[in-house]
Amino acid sequence: MNITPMMLHKVLPGMVIAEDVYKDSQLVVRKGTIVNDDVLKLLHRSSVVSVSIHDQTDTTKDTTKEAPKSSSDAPSSTYYDRLRNSESFIKFEENFKQTTDEFSYKLNDIATRNEAVDVDELFQSANEVMAGTTNTYHMMDILSNIRYFDDCTYAHSLNVALLANILGRWLHLDEDTLKILTVAGMLHDIGKVLIPSELIKKPGRLTDEEFAIIKQHPVKGYKLLKSKNIDENVAQAALLHHEKCDGSGYPYGLKGDRIPNLAKLITIIDIYEAMTANRSYHKGICPFEVIRLYEDEGYAKYDPRYLIPFLHGISDTYLHTTILLNDGRQGEVVLTNQSAISRPGILVNGEYIDLSRHPELNIVTIL
Repeated sequence: MNITPMMLHKVLPGMVIAEDVYKDSQLVVRKGTIVNDDVLKLLHRSSVVSVSIHDQTDTTKDTTKEAPKSSSDAPSSTYYDRLRNSESFIKFEENFKQTTDEFSYKLNDIATRNEAVDVDELFQSANEVMAGTTNTYHMMDILSNIRYFDDCTYAHSLNVALLANILGRWLHLDEDTLKILTVAGMLHDIGKVLIPSELIKKPGRLTDEEFAIIKQHPVKGYKLLKSKNIDENVAQAALLHHEKCDGSGYPYGLKGDRIPNLAKLITIIDIYEAMTANRSYHKGICPFEVIRLYEDEGYAKYDPRYLIPFLHGISDTYLHTTILLNDGRQGEVVLTNQSAISRPGILVNGEYIDLSRHPELNIVTIL
């Protein structure tokens, strides 16, 4: 049975610890321990970052006494298959769906029925979705696998809120700022509720006239939120989440310091979510490809103070994850690259490859 190093946020109940786990010379968990919720809590409390896990594919097992399993009963072949079948993911997805449905009604009530904005209530609903996750990397893992994207406003806005909360924690923001940032993510696209739904949901390319109408949503959202006497940072995020630091955004073409910090954060998250999310009309782009796109042009368009920690956090999330290269080979991410974040070090058939030295190779899919 092979032994695989694994970041703690990717360890799931039912896995088997392959080597004794120590923290500061103290034994925390013995090898051979089957992981359950109590073991995971102990490892997290001990600030353990990674453990060694027995590969669940046991080629020595005698299967002659067992009836062949159907394909539907076969064990999952990838980490993400196991993640999607885990209790934590199933619970998260249920909460996500329920919260999105409730949020859609809430957003419409705020936009069209003159209902007040209850910041505490909105933040609490986001917290309830996140309650089952063990840390920010675990939540990033789960969010990348959520398939509830039948709409392009409500689920997107909730996803932006959760990703903004993750980034806020990576930036060590205080709790009050984290609350405002999360709610800003939830409400940043509220102006789209006031745009004809057939344009919002149109799967094909928009005409210039249609796009001009869509581009009205930041101003519409800002005016709506200003009428609700809400925190100015939330209203500004709705107004300015399409602005870019180089002045190429809209509605005003603002540059640099003229864009509020929370709006800059929502902009980064909004674009990342839109590119990586799986929609009914397109498949999300691989996170490492999105990181590459940010590296190509992002340091001019987005504030590096926020963008760089975000990209590092994404890369760290996928450490010890199986990936597919553009040449068809599979490998494991074993080392993050501080200077070229989209091009980590990988292990392919026992060979170490530094992708920063191989421009002909790209990660196309996370398996």
